[in-house]
Amino acid sequence: MRRKPNVEQRRRDLCDAAIHLLAAEGARGVTHLRVDRQAGFPDGTTSFYYQTRAALLRGAIARVIELDIADFTAAMDATGHGEVDSLLATLAEQAMRTGVEPERSRARARFELMMIASRDPELGDVFTGLMGQFESISEAAVAQVQPVGKPRDDELIKEQAFAVVTFLGGFLFRLAYGLAELDSAKSLERYLHSVIAGVEADHVEAKKK
Repeated sequence: MRRKPNVEQRRRDLCDAAIHLLAAEGARGVTHLRVDRQAGFPDGTTSFYYQTRAALLRGAIARVIELDIADFTAAMDATGHGEVDSLLATLAEQAMRTGVEPERSRARARFELMMIASRDPELGDVFTGLMGQFESISEAAVAQVQPVGKPRDDELIKEQAFAVVTFLGGFLFRLAYGLAELDSAKSLERYLHSVIAGVEADHVEAKKK
């Protein structure tokens, strides 16, 4: 007897194919038929699971976020069990993996989807939760490297985390498109520490005025 396909796995496979096309050719390269053929499924499969192009793009966004959250969770778990020195070091290591597959294609697809989402409020809302999680992790990473003995300054930590997120966003874009020159997570981590220290110096100076 013919086995029924696993619906959720089929959806993941189709979204993974869409992500590959987004990374390789941009949004214009994503059609139902091309996703069918990239995934190796019969013509019409994608349109059965995702009736419209908007639904397909939402599925691709959801898949990117699913994979990103899995990475974030792994980062938190690794740091919590002492497998790395700090969460900041883990973020640097994860960022450097953007330069190799499959993370590179996912990053390029993410940037394509973010551009689409910037013109589509319904799609844009899907990214809100992801950015919130990344900001929370950045705040936790920054909090870990505050000077010992100093009282916690939540305002400063938020400023530093914002700078880290902004710096990493630009770096990941450069890395995904082969424009970055850093070759190690340690080098990137040093830059992140410099960003954090620079924001602290500016914060202290601003409080004097």
